[in-house]
Amino acid sequence: MNETTFKVNSKLLPVDFPREFDAHIYFASEELNAATLLRDKMKSHFKDVVFFVGDMITVPIGPHPMPMFEANFPQECFTEVVLWLMRERENFSVLVHPLTGDDLYDHTQGAMWLGNSVELKYDVF
Repeated sequence: MNETTFKVNSKLLPVDFPREFDAHIYFASEELNAATLLRDKMKSHFKDVVFFVGDMITVPIGPHPMPMFEANFPQECFTEVVLWLMRERENFSVLVHPLTGDDLYDHTQGAMWLGNSVELKYDVF
């Protein structure tokens, strides 16, 4: 998979989706299968609530220096999503942040990490 075979969530989300929070689940290239299983498990678990899981992004993109997949959800799901990720993320690093329109704030002061943090490329903002 390369940059032309996936779309970021902002291009995939249904119209009028309440895009209030983002979760980025990072993985190493050799962890693609395990990350895909986690993504599928997440999609299944949250299938009955307002929740969106995007494509597997297997190359660095934007401020994200490694492969990842992304989930979007409204504030009303925040606690359930974070608690689920705490239990189910295995060894994956997860960034959870609000979507305020200020990308630098969202990825720094507004950021919450589960597991080890990943050094993001803030100069893209």
